[in-house]
Amino acid sequence: MRTLSLGILLAVVLSGCGAVEEAVRRNDDRLMQPGALDPVISGYYDVYKIPFLGQYQITHDWPVIGNCQYRKQPTLNRVDRYKGEIYAVRDIYEEDGKTLQRFEGMTPFDFSGFVRSVKFQERIYDVSLGRNVDTGKSREIEVGFQPVCLKTWQVASVTLMVQLYKRDLAAWQMIERQRNPKAQWSKRVVGLNTWTVQETAEQDFRPRPLNGVGGPYQYWFLPIGNTGYTLAFELGANQETLKYPSTFEHFKSTFRHLIESVKVAPLRP
Repeated sequence: MRTLSLGILLAVVLSGCGAVEEAVRRNDDRLMQPGALDPVISGYYDVYKIPFLGQYQITHDWPVIGNCQYRKQPTLNRVDRYKGEIYAVRDIYEEDGKTLQRFEGMTPFDFSGFVRSVKFQERIYDVSLGRNVDTGKSREIEVGFQPVCLKTWQVASVTLMVQLYKRDLAAWQMIERQRNPKAQWSKRVVGLNTWTVQETAEQDFRPRPLNGVGGPYQYWFLPIGNTGYTLAFELGANQETLKYPSTFEHFKSTFRHLIESVKVAPLRP
């Protein structure tokens, strides 16, 4: 806002009110462009430290321009939030068929919607008369399995995502083979982690989805010990992304950093 104000003031000095109107119009036109508010990937990352099921501490990075949905506490309390924070994530545990996060002195946060298939009964309404009429019936619908970290970029049509699901690797592979049969599977060792990777060749990228972004590119899966949970990182792209090769390379580098940041260590007794 300060930059725009200075620009308008300069326009007044140089060219009068007509120039001011033109400067405002140009700025409004710029902001109306798709992706005008896309955040810029910087070299700074937040660190998330996650006590998990009383067995492991999971650590991973995420770009500072995003925000992962864990319940957490900042530990650095930096004045400039965008220079990177270290977050102490609330303890994640299981109880009565749910996955929860502990809050000292407070009701636990139900984390199940991020990590589990959650089913509930939805009332059925008849709208044929132009209003909602309760039919007295219900149906089971399934929600849950939300990404815990997600960021999208409109112009380059790129997505970054982290998922932590109560789904073992075999089940995940079966699902993804059906969704993306052209992808190739491999094992890759990065640091102390052995990842299972699904990768789509660039010549097999899909068209940009209607009113959407991203698409199958790289999907990395890491089972968390024998807990039945799997951590997954995804870099999504499509044919539109290939029009921005230097930007795409930057995202690949960012994604590599995220993979290298992941640590899964036993919690000390």
